[in-house]
Parts: sequence; structure tokens; C-alpha cells
Amino acid sequence: MQGLAILTAISPGVCAAQMAPPTLVPQSISMGSFYSGAQLHIEGTAPAGTEVAVIIRGNEQDEFFNRKSRYGILWLNSDRIHIQHAPSIFLSYSSGTLQEMLSRQEIDRSVLDETAIQHHIRCLCRCKCNLTDKGRQTGIQDSQPDAAYRGQIESDFLRLKKAEGAYSMQAHSVKIVLLPGGAAKYLADVQWPAKFPPGNYKVEVYACSHSKVIAKSMANLQVAETGFPSRVQQLAFGSPWVYGAGAVLIALLAGFATDLCSTQLVRRRRHAHAEGVDEVQGAVEEVQAATSEEKETETLHRK
Repeated sequence: MQGLAILTAISPGVCAAQMAPPTLVPQSISMGSFYSGAQLHIEGTAPAGTEVAVIIRGNEQDEFFNRKSRYGILWLNSDRIHIQHAPSIFLSYSSGTLQEMLSRQEIDRSVLDETAIQHHIRCLCRCKCNLTDKGRQTGIQDSQPDAAYRGQIESDFLRLKKAEGAYSMQAHSVKIVLLPGGAAKYLADVQWPAKFPPGNYKVEVYACSHSKVIAKSMANLQVAETGFPSRVQQLAFGSPWVYGAGAVLIALLAGFATDLCSTQLVRRRRHAHAEGVDEVQGAVEEVQAATSEEKETETLHRK
């Protein structure tokens, strides 16, 4: 067994060795009532003299998009696109640039950058299938786009994911610290966005040397809703009728409360306006009375 381990470490092209799983702080992220994202710290040990890439990857899923085309002055749906095998999120952090750390073949083999994702996903057009509650697809089989159309779909898809913040690559964002005994410590800090949905995410670590992956490890990051959001989600999926009735009741109460506040506000404004009119009329009457007295006094003086 020892000889096999040495052979594995010496021959990275055959099989990468296993490193100790990375340490995640926190080990899980709780999405509570006042959740606004989290700060995630990742660290671990790697062989000395290696560069490190840290990949946070979401589960692969099917995504559907409506492609719009311009007809005169109108933009209308011209096609329905079906994307398969696309990770929900893909965040890449590395101690250098991946192109300098690994060969194109190694990057594609482990799907470590956006170009590798573009080669990995499957694009279908003229989609007429639907998703059931269990996530399975039913309906007419989709069509395969030609090479030019496929390239355009893939470019638009990656551009959309980058604009949403779901796909990101940050070179020189992993810090390497040498340790006594011929090992190295890697550290990475990740700002976890609040918009990422709950789920189970994979944190993959790759130690790279001489354009090859010589060692790798993985840990799971659990992101879960807690507190009031979790109870609302359980109610929505567990008792949809109760959830719907409660939503309608809350909407009605909110409408009544808004109407009551608006009525009270209008009444107060009318009352204040009426008081202002009374004050103005009183001031006018006082001025008119004073003017009348002045005229009478002036008449008396003239006599």
C-alpha cells in the first residue's frame, strides 16, 4: 500500500493523490430572517511547491431561456433554449492564473474554467419539454443547434451567468504560506452572496505542479434556511392550501390596514385644512373690523 501511494504521488498524470479535506469556517451557512450573505474562510495544507485552485461548484441542473429576436420595432420570442449539465454556481479562486498553472487538457478534464464549462454543457434549441415536480423532463425531444448557433448560445449563457454573479473567476486570490516540514498552507476568503439559493455546494481544492493536478480534496458546504424563512418554506411545500389561505388572509389584512391609514390621513388633512380656513376667515374679519373703525374715526374728525 505504501508503494502504491508513492507511485500515485510520483505519477500525477495517472491519478491525483488525495489531500486532507479543506477546513471551512463556518462549516455551514444559515439563512435566517436578517440574512445578508456570509464571509466564508477556506484553508488547508497542500504539497510544497504547488499552486492551488479552489473551486466552489453548485449541482448541475437544467435551465430554460427564451431567446428574443427583433421583428421591426418589436422584440419577440423566437426560440426556447434548453441548457443541460450546467452548474448552478461556479466560483474559481486560484493562487495564480489557471492557464499558467495547468494545461488545457487538465483544465478541461476537471472542468475548472468557463471554457471547460462551455465544452461540458449541452445546448438544445426549439425546446418543447417541461419539468415535473420531480425534475424529470417530459414532452417532445429538443433539437440540436448547428455549430454557429451553439457557439452563440453558449456565449450568451456564460455572459448571463457572469452578469448574475453566479460564475466568477478570481486569479491570485488564494494565499500560499510555507510550513515547516515541506508542506504549504493555502488560505482563501470568499464573500458568499445573499442571492445564492440554499443547497449543498462542493468546495474542491486542486494542488497543481508542472501543468498537472497532483493532489486534490473536497468538502461539502451546506447552505440552509433557518428560523422564519425555513418554516414558511416548509409550510409552502408541505401544506400548500394552508400557505395559500394564509397568504390571501395576510393580503386582505394588509389591504384593510392600508385603507384605514389612508382614510385617517385624508381626514387629518381635511381637518387641518378646515382649521386653516377658519383662521384665515377670522383674520380677514378682524382686518375688516379694524378698517371700519378707522373709517368711522376719520368721519368724526372731518366733522
